[in-house]
Formats: sequence, structure tokens, C-alpha cells
Amino acid sequence: MKKILLKLIILSSSCLAITWLLLFSSSSFYGDFNLHYTKEGDDGEYYLNMYKHLPTTPIAVYKLIDGYDKYFWVLYNKEGKEIWHSPYYAYLSDTIGGLVIPTKKSNLLRYSGNKGRENIDLTDEINRVNGNKQENQH
Repeated sequence: MKKILLKLIILSSSCLAITWLLLFSSSSFYGDFNLHYTKEGDDGEYYLNMYKHLPTTPIAVYKLIDGYDKYFWVLYNKEGKEIWHSPYYAYLSDTIGGLVIPTKKSNLLRYSGNKGRENIDLTDEINRVNGNKQENQH
């Protein structure tokens, strides 16, 4: 009986720990309180906010103490609707060199990420947020 109880405690503790890490990601909560920088696109259609990660998990505390890459980015349209969020567990630097923010003519977002230069085509995300549906072209 004790072995079953011990296994149940270990299993439930593991599930709680995983849930905590997933639900309380250090980039899940953001607003003016952790806003570090805002960069507007060339034509003013979109802007990118750089936020500081919050110390909500042991991994986040370690990353914030240990490194320089303490930020995550969120892209918005000019109405303030969220278009894109950097990966939740990506810790990005505050370097904006080479940053390309989408415009009316280009839906490409380019930034320096953990794996080097990242290029993301945000056409689907922009259409979803703006309510545009792609038409099938024959």
C-alpha cells in the first residue's frame, strides 16, 4: 500500500511541476509593467514590443540571473491586436540589429534569435487577426 501511495505522490508531483512550468511560463504575462522597448515598423502598420521575462519558474530565475538574453517579443498591428509572440521559452537579447518588422507590402518578420537569424512569414497570422480570408486562386 505504501509503494502505491508513494508512486501516486511522485506521479502527481511530476504532473503538477510540468503544469506549473507550462502555465506559468516567464513570458505568459506581460504588459506595461515589464515592457522594455517598442520598435515601430517603417510604415507604422505594425510594432514590436520587447518585454522582460518574469521570474515565474526556476528555469526563468536561473536564466535571468545567468544571462544577458532576458527578453521576449510580441508583434502587434496598429490597432494593438497581437499578431505574433516569440516562442514562450526563447530568451532573446535586446539587440535589434537586423530587425525587420512587417509592412503593408511584406509580411516578413526578421530578427536575431537563439538559433541565429530567424525569418518568419506572418501572412496567415496577419490574415487571421485582420479577419482576411485567403481566396483560392485557380
